[in-house]
Amino acid sequence: MGSGSTFSFTRFRSTVAILRIIVELNKCRMETALRIIAALSLVAFVVGMFNPKTVKCSSRGKVALIFMGIFLVSGFIGASLSEETNPVTNEEVTDSVSQKAQEKPKEIPVLGKGSVYTMDYANKNVQITFANIKVNRIPNNGLNLVFTLHIKNNSNEQFFISNSGWKLLDSDKVEVEESGIYEPMFGDFAPGMFFFTVVEPNIGKEEKVGYSVKEETYYLSIDGKIIAKIPLDAHKK
Repeated sequence: MGSGSTFSFTRFRSTVAILRIIVELNKCRMETALRIIAALSLVAFVVGMFNPKTVKCSSRGKVALIFMGIFLVSGFIGASLSEETNPVTNEEVTDSVSQKAQEKPKEIPVLGKGSVYTMDYANKNVQITFANIKVNRIPNNGLNLVFTLHIKNNSNEQFFISNSGWKLLDSDKVEVEESGIYEPMFGDFAPGMFFFTVVEPNIGKEEKVGYSVKEETYYLSIDGKIIAKIPLDAHKK
């Protein structure tokens, strides 16, 4: 190994020693100092790659050895210092877990006649009023859940109801498909057109939507958020 390499290695060791002394003297200011040193060494490395003489080196190899070494050492010491400054204790972790455990889940309200749901839309909002909620018993001991909705579009744009945003979920949070309103005369469900409803700006519209359901608790989800539950267990005999 030549004298130039020995000189570079000596300079490198001296730099490490200086950095360690600074750390011991003032840890609070050290992080800032290390950032500055790392930034300057990176700039010197880039400049030296183009012209080694500008940074007082005779070759690009010396530039890489010296300034990248300084950059890496600064980063290593800075990381170590940061860990010492911001230790995470078991007590903090335990407190955080305990706090989360104490947080109670938000109560889901029961959907009832007259309930109103308001959603932001365009320049204002859309209000959906549940004017009526009926549960009709149908043959084979089934139930037909029917919502009568008043949809008021208070915005300046058309509002379109689709099954991508409006969902009825069963007790296992599985989507229930719209089945319509049961017609005793025909002994079947009349297909509904709820999911093709368009409400013009600044007007309202009444719509009905029906589902074939069982005697369990259901949930209504709008735009991915469960807004209410519909307990049908009370209809058990």
